[in-house]
Amino acid sequence: MFLMACLSIEADGQWFKRRSHQNVFVINDEDEDFVEDTIKGLTFGLNIGGYFGNAETAGLYNGSGSYSGYINEAANVRWFSVDERIGTTSAFVNDIREINTYYNSSGYGFPYDSYPTNMKYNPAMYVGLQLKYNFNRYDAIIFNINALKLKAAGQFTMQFYGTPQQINAQSDVRLFPIIGEEQRFNITTGYRHGWMMGDLSNFYLQAGGSMLGTKWTNNYVIVAERSYDLVTSMPVIGQAQVGAQPTAQIGFGGYFSTGFEFWFGKYSFDLSFGFSRDQVKLMSVQQNVWNKWLQASFTL
Repeated sequence: MFLMACLSIEADGQWFKRRSHQNVFVINDEDEDFVEDTIKGLTFGLNIGGYFGNAETAGLYNGSGSYSGYINEAANVRWFSVDERIGTTSAFVNDIREINTYYNSSGYGFPYDSYPTNMKYNPAMYVGLQLKYNFNRYDAIIFNINALKLKAAGQFTMQFYGTPQQINAQSDVRLFPIIGEEQRFNITTGYRHGWMMGDLSNFYLQAGGSMLGTKWTNNYVIVAERSYDLVTSMPVIGQAQVGAQPTAQIGFGGYFSTGFEFWFGKYSFDLSFGFSRDQVKLMSVQQNVWNKWLQASFTL
């Protein structure tokens, strides 16, 4: 009888373990179904990121006079080279006098290799909006629109004559900054597919089409602690100088990105790295280049 009682207790224990295991499995399965069902539908979000512009189009701002002719012929606005703008033979005689006075020089010139050949864009921060429609936790259509300001920077050289440095028979050659500024907006539409990492996280790949709008806004040099615009009108006595009114130019291309996506209840967060093949249009310059970005998105 003692043996029969032990066998009965052991059988009851095995039955209890099987039931407990089945109950836990059912609960986990229901939780997974609940998570899958909630990651569906339309969401809106905010983008913030870092943008790394390709340097190939930055050379437009190097001060060598990349654009010939008038920007606005009616207003007599041109895109001058540095030599044309502040050189000793230019029409801007007041600026020449101010530069010579500041450096106590009798004159100055520009060496043959004065213009930079390595103009580069500084990394820029951008913000934007995201519209996302999830078919499920793995597949979604993504629409992004982001805006940013880019700055291209380099240095050019000027050689001064008659300054105290000539006493030591040295060439008074100095470096000065030259800067170009532009605005861009980038619109992308693509498809995202993910693979589960955990109950509430995915690794994903994303690809689609891209539209890039580019508008230059300024190109100037800093000499004698003053900035001199290279895009301006010829000086006329009694009239203020006129600047150009640039317009955005549109180019099309494609993009690819990869990243990680996380869910916190009804909210989601993803971090991605991407690159796009864009058609950049700046005045007479038109080039297909690769641009890169890092992006964080927060959606509701």
